[in-house]
Amino acid sequence: MAPFPCPKCGTLPDSQARFCPACGGRLQGNPAYDSLPTIPRQTSRTPIVALTPSGAVTPVGMPTSLDKMAGRTLNNRYVIKTKIGEGGFGTVFSGTQVATGREVALKILQPQNLSDPTVVARFRREAEACSRLRSPHTVTLYDFDETKDGILYLAMELVRGRSLQQLQRMEGPLAPDRVLNILAQVADALGEAHGQGIVHRDMKPENVMIEERDGDDFAKVLDFGIAKIVDATKNTPAITAYGQTVGTLEFMSPEQLRGKPLDGRSDIYALGMMSYEMLTGMLPFGDEKGSTDIIQYHLNAEPPAPSSLRPEFAIPGPVDEVVVKMVAKAREDRHADAADLRRHIEEALTALATPAGRRHKLRIAAVVGGVVVALGTLAALISR
Repeated sequence: MAPFPCPKCGTLPDSQARFCPACGGRLQGNPAYDSLPTIPRQTSRTPIVALTPSGAVTPVGMPTSLDKMAGRTLNNRYVIKTKIGEGGFGTVFSGTQVATGREVALKILQPQNLSDPTVVARFRREAEACSRLRSPHTVTLYDFDETKDGILYLAMELVRGRSLQQLQRMEGPLAPDRVLNILAQVADALGEAHGQGIVHRDMKPENVMIEERDGDDFAKVLDFGIAKIVDATKNTPAITAYGQTVGTLEFMSPEQLRGKPLDGRSDIYALGMMSYEMLTGMLPFGDEKGSTDIIQYHLNAEPPAPSSLRPEFAIPGPVDEVVVKMVAKAREDRHADAADLRRHIEEALTALATPAGRRHKLRIAAVVGGVVVALGTLAALISR
């Protein structure tokens, strides 16, 4: 049956979709969608639950583990293949859309979280947030739905590539111009999200995928699952459990650690911390600090220029300036928004393209090449 346009925004969705990929609204009032079975939703009623051996609470009918999901078909529309990632919030599988044969990534909410209305609401909020994002540097959300036995899932673009974390582990510190180009692409994705009132809140290397396109890096930002959505016109509150700070400690801004209201400049701070790792292979507070030390660093210490951490890399001054501004303690001292950050990045790239900048890049390449050769020689000696 041919698809009907969304009654709310007019977007033409997939013929079997129940939620609009553009506005996130439920597709109702059309014969194509009314013929599909509806799924009862729990609102204020207490969900039916069962205790697992560990004492966790799981709704009856819901599998207590996602390890055996491979081979299952969700709502006769998506076939689950292999697990490709897992976190406390959800598990990601590769899969196939039955109607089109398209490969997808299927993110499924962890069963133990279904008894927590805050987590379930956050999962739905992720779907609604991602459905509005169209940047080429944001992972595309195709669909989101719920099965009859209560499995909540997202069907997303399957990105072929490596996470930024994997890239850094395999290649070590990256060249400054390469870092700036990755930052510019991530800023493009964040800028669109920030313009719609969405703050990512968990920017880290694991949440940026790098594909290779025509020999160049192509970045994709993923996992808006703990996004904070600020909608002043609707006075929508942030969905965060009482007493809970969401994010990854090594990259959290001072205002996030203090539980203050957040805006896009908090993501810029996190991206700045990621820049230290990309440029130097280390974070500014080192690799052996405890949680208390890291928190105190974010709150009180002035971050150094990346070049001072690894002088042998001779990181150019314009690159230092971009990073140091990103991680300023007071958010009003950072870039005003992602567009401002991109302008600063373009200025730095222009500076690197000058004759002096090119000579600087050659010196860096020589240093990095020497380090790689030395490590290879050491590995060969150890293996004897």
